[in-house]
Amino acid sequence: MLGGGQLVLGAVLAGRLYQLQIAQSDTYQKLSDRNQFDTRLVPAPRGRVLDRKQRLLVGNSEVFELNIIPARIGDLRQLLGQVARIVTLSDADMARVLEEVAEKPEFVEITIRSDLTQRELSRLAVRSPALPGVVFQKGFRRLYPQGSLFSHIAGYVSPVTAAEVDEDRLLRRLPGLQTGKVGLEKAQEQALRGEIGVQRLEVNALGKPVRLLNDRLARSGEDIQLTIDLDLQSFTAKRLQQGNSEPVPVSDPAVQRALSRDARLRSHFASGDQLVLRNSKGVLTPPESGAAMVMDVETGAVRAMVSLPGFDPNQFASRLRERDWQRLKQHPRNPLLNRAIAGLYSPGSTFKMAVLAAALEAGVVTSKTQYFCNGHFEFGDRKFYCWREGGHGSVNCRQAIAQSCDVYFYQVALKTGINRIHALASRLGLGDISGLGLPGEKVGILPTREWKMARRGTVWTPGETVIAGIGQGFVLSTPAQLAVMAARIANGKKQVTARLLETEIAAGEAFAPLGINAGILNEIRRSMRLVMAGELGTARNYDLSESQMAGKTGTVQVKRITKAQREEGIIDNLDRPWKERDHALFVGYAPYKKPRYAVSVVVEHGGSGSSMAAPIARDLLDFALRGDRA
Repeated sequence: MLGGGQLVLGAVLAGRLYQLQIAQSDTYQKLSDRNQFDTRLVPAPRGRVLDRKQRLLVGNSEVFELNIIPARIGDLRQLLGQVARIVTLSDADMARVLEEVAEKPEFVEITIRSDLTQRELSRLAVRSPALPGVVFQKGFRRLYPQGSLFSHIAGYVSPVTAAEVDEDRLLRRLPGLQTGKVGLEKAQEQALRGEIGVQRLEVNALGKPVRLLNDRLARSGEDIQLTIDLDLQSFTAKRLQQGNSEPVPVSDPAVQRALSRDARLRSHFASGDQLVLRNSKGVLTPPESGAAMVMDVETGAVRAMVSLPGFDPNQFASRLRERDWQRLKQHPRNPLLNRAIAGLYSPGSTFKMAVLAAALEAGVVTSKTQYFCNGHFEFGDRKFYCWREGGHGSVNCRQAIAQSCDVYFYQVALKTGINRIHALASRLGLGDISGLGLPGEKVGILPTREWKMARRGTVWTPGETVIAGIGQGFVLSTPAQLAVMAARIANGKKQVTARLLETEIAAGEAFAPLGINAGILNEIRRSMRLVMAGELGTARNYDLSESQMAGKTGTVQVKRITKAQREEGIIDNLDRPWKERDHALFVGYAPYKKPRYAVSVVVEHGGSGSSMAAPIARDLLDFALRGDRA
């Protein structure tokens, strides 16, 4: 019996030895190699973003990262306690690390800190032999040196999401890797990210590198050069922020008193809009919000594109703090919205050029056709009012554009029909994306009879055509589309689209023909010139003295003034709550005879297009033209 037991035990031992040394030898050889060798992925520095003159808009700064490999750690909490005695680790940092370790495979590196100081790095290097599974290495952090100035163009990067990992499993193995979430960072992600490097290392039993065996260097992402001009972009932002008001130093006692008692102003100030203005009535207000765009009428190159308010993308490049996120969410004017491409506004009277061009093309009016404006137009059982209470009298098409007569366009739109208006406005770039290539761009609404039936399930009515004739009702557009419309009118031959990359300009891709009769466009341009130079032009006080310009103002009513408000005398924009004030719009181009740049300006709740948006547009065109001459 004893001999039989020894024989059985010997057979079991022999079988186990066979299993370990022969049957599973390859598996254990790999595990042994893994104890001796380690493969690490090295993220590449993202490509830079430059302006048209090679000035840095987005770049990288070097940082030192502290990572851990959970598979090489025994007691994680104990290790984190040791690390916390060497470098600063908050409770939030430790909680985040524990959460990530629970969610990710144990062989994936987890970033503890991505901003080690030189002192912390030195202290870690001395103590690293006693910290199994802890590694530190050089990395890169995205840097936005212009702050909020290019926030809506550049966008921002932040840590990879679960959805991105599902699409590319390699991302899981790169601790601290960040990808573009909005703007150019997202649109050009593959080009900017570059090619990941690989290091094969010999490591000791604690996982510490001993020797570099093989190294495939990371390849930096491609640099991207924009058509944007930094100087014009900066001027555009400052000019749009200021509007018609006067900046007041924050140290002014009046500002300090206003901040203490005005919660609205205080919320803007706390959210980063630390500019205080004094309007024409002496009231302290936050900076203006809205969008502006300047583009080349020949190439489509966008020289400036501003959306206000903006945000600081550097906050996203590091780990966004909860309090900063709450400030962005609670900001009363939504700084994360790119108003230039995703802000939808009724184009108001700036739409009248499209209506007139459609009417001239259809032959329902000529340049000499006149209508009488007595201040309102009766249609059915309703009155449609002109902005000028007493009316404009008898006006032809040029006078109607110059003086922005609503009654004229009520009747012209009714005779032309909404489908014809839609067809021509489409050729001018409305109801379509602008060509910028940025994610999140809205197409707006350019209605037709079929559109309303499909979207609303009801038939189009003639009264809706009347309202559409002055760019209100269902009609919605973005500031980028309005700039494209102005550029196509100025160019007169091509369907110019907005372009943001210098490579697109260098490629010289031809634009499709505009397909609008030259005589019609000449009539539109002459009418727009009278807006600036006519005796009764709505922007007659804001022409460029040397170059001359053509344009069109627009004032879009957000909320009707009630009878009670009229009786109380509350009809001035500045007397009403900010959200109830009219939007101010302007589109135009300069020089008039040899167009170079087109512009669109939208000032949210800014009041009159003629007094608010027109002077801003004039100053932007003047700055752009002076820059060409410099």
